[in-house]
Amino acid sequence: MQPETRNREVVTRFLDGTHGGDLDVIDATVAEGIVTHGFPGGRNPDSREAYKQFFREFGAAFSDMDYRTLAMLAEGDFVAARFVVSVRHTGAYAGYPPSGRRVTFTGMVLYRLEAGHIVETWLHLDERALLEQIGHTAQPARCA
Repeated sequence: MQPETRNREVVTRFLDGTHGGDLDVIDATVAEGIVTHGFPGGRNPDSREAYKQFFREFGAAFSDMDYRTLAMLAEGDFVAARFVVSVRHTGAYAGYPPSGRRVTFTGMVLYRLEAGHIVETWLHLDERALLEQIGHTAQPARCA
């Protein structure tokens, strides 16, 4: 099997599992010493357990998840995915109380894999769209 094919399968398994509520998939697909970048609030998971905690906290704030991968590309040790997530805001998130609103946002993620495990992740969510939909209105920048 080509490395790109194997890596794509690992990432697909990870995404399907984590967004479907199966956090045990992290043990099988993520390296223990995971390095992450760009997670909301600057809380970049640095272990399998921390990665699971990220998904637990997200799941506590948002329910009824519909996750779809829009595009996935694999080259060498890297797999990139563009996705859309639709959830209901049913718990506190970023200091904002539950709004009950349906929220839809997009994002992109780049994974680096070694020996069939995700060892590094760069995540970019459209967190501004997410926050605006739960009722946070960004303040415009002010010039001095």
